Amino acid sequence: MRTKDGGRTWTQVGLVGPEPEGNDFAIMPSSVRLSPTSILTLVRHRQWIESYRSDDNGVNWTHVVRAVPDTGRGNPPSLVKLQDGRLLVTFGYRAAPFGIRARTSADQGRTWSPDIILRSDAVDWDLGYTRSVQRPDGRIVTVYYYNDATSPERYIGATLWTP
Repeated sequence: MRTKDGGRTWTQVGLVGPEPEGNDFAIMPSSVRLSPTSILTLVRHRQWIESYRSDDNGVNWTHVVRAVPDTGRGNPPSLVKLQDGRLLVTFGYRAAPFGIRARTSADQGRTWSPDIILRSDAVDWDLGYTRSVQRPDGRIVTVYYYNDATSPERYIGATLWTP
């Protein structure tokens, strides 16, 4: 969907990927612009994250790769284009050991690194929904909701790290 008037009206431009089958779903995308006409979006599925690319400003989309093959019970991606041109995705990992993870790509999302474990000390699967930003000094701030042995309630946590 695209708006040209600050959100008052919307126009459907294209569809990202096929409709999921069975009990799967495709929701909660996170996108970055790769060039003036190219967009990469990562989409949450039941237990993984898929990637799709458009080279015509969102009219047509093609599947690229399964960016994250396993998120445990599923968690949405947070996609960031880093200062050095690499891409970064962060996500909650909802299987033991429960925690927060990341992956990087140096080739515009065609391949992804193995998981980078940011935290693995959660007490159960109810965590995640990361959002990440890169600071001017190059470090990443990843914010999420979390649960560990320090509190009986979930809380908003953050990890400051260098990819």
